[in-house]
Amino acid sequence: MSNTTSYNLAIPTDTYRKLRQIAEQEGTSIAELLRKATKLLLYVNSIKQDPDARLLVKRGDDLHEIVVDLL
Repeated sequence: MSNTTSYNLAIPTDTYRKLRQIAEQEGTSIAELLRKATKLLLYVNSIKQDPDARLLVKRGDDLHEIVVDLL
């Protein structure tokens, strides 16, 4: 069994509804969406720690650097 910790989280109702809609579209649970979002946040934070690293998004021929200030 994996090592896990439970945590209660209160979020705005509108946010919950949006998460529920995404979860239904993806065929997953809100809890799994939040686990994935947490992993992404941890990854982005590790990028922020490295002054030479950049977070980029490419759409077609457009390339954009993403500046993230979540923490």
